[in-house]
Amino acid sequence: MKLIKIFFCCLIIILIGCTNQDKITKLTVAGYNVESGDADPVFLATNYIAPINGVKIWGFSEVQGESWILPLKNGTEEGEGSNFTAILGTTGKADRLLVLYKDNELEEIKHFELNNINIGGKVRAPLVVQFRLKKTGQEFLFMANHLYRTNKVARQEQAQLLNKWASQQTLPIIAVGDYNFDWNVKSSVHDRGYDLITQNNIFKWIQPKSKFPTTCGNYNTILDFVFVSGKAQKWPATSTIYDRPNYCPDTPLSSDHRPIFASFQIQE
Repeated sequence: MKLIKIFFCCLIIILIGCTNQDKITKLTVAGYNVESGDADPVFLATNYIAPINGVKIWGFSEVQGESWILPLKNGTEEGEGSNFTAILGTTGKADRLLVLYKDNELEEIKHFELNNINIGGKVRAPLVVQFRLKKTGQEFLFMANHLYRTNKVARQEQAQLLNKWASQQTLPIIAVGDYNFDWNVKSSVHDRGYDLITQNNIFKWIQPKSKFPTTCGNYNTILDFVFVSGKAQKWPATSTIYDRPNYCPDTPLSSDHRPIFASFQIQE
């Protein structure tokens, strides 16, 4: 009789576990600086985007313009075997932001740009999309960013403004992009902008388990990040930096940045 009770207890635990697993939605996002002016979008889409499976949302930076949308869209669709919808930012001239999302799983509620964070109107306003997961109804904000590289003061002001904006939001936030915070993979020394964006734990970096430079070249630093804010900080998550062998050195066809990924387990 005791063995029967133990058996049924184990069976109940297994069934509860299976039920909980059924209520978890996996969401994988990516950020990729595609280096406008010194890369070929068809080459990038064919060689580095299409072979990747499972990404539901891509946040691209340094998109040269509308002519780059189709090749990048083709790459995401080939990787997933499904249609993707594009949202192109209006700022940045030939270095724009682009969000591509899998529209049979995600519904766009609205999108907008944070023009006050485009300091001086010379770079890119953060591109924000409010999504709803069709399967669960969960809503969240997805943000693509590309902060100043050459102007440290302006970059740090952008980081501070992002922190302030996120502190005022009620929806979970996932923010990908090229933040130019120069996180040294050996010493963890970094730009003050990182401290400003994460101040008061408003944003949290989903740190890759294996850290190595996200760019090709002499910098031994991470420039590209996935941050989360609000309820998204409670979602179990992992992050990786694209580690395909021979990705570097940079060529006139490829980008000098590696894609970054984050996968979330979202409980219904």
